[in-house]
Amino acid sequence: MDYKQLLNDLRDGKIDEINMTPEAFPEFQKVWREFPSQNRIRGIAGKQGQVKYVRVN
Repeated sequence: MDYKQLLNDLRDGKIDEINMTPEAFPEFQKVWREFPSQNRIRGIAGKQGQVKYVRVN
């Protein structure tokens, strides 16, 4: 999965959210750690390790 593109789409308002599972998170974290616009995206923790990433308005 192209997490960099998903993060850019979220930042730019092309998508409303990214839902991350605990299984996919390690691969996502590699991209997230280098993403320059982290301050424009917020992660919201859910049940069973689910995290929803949304754009900060």
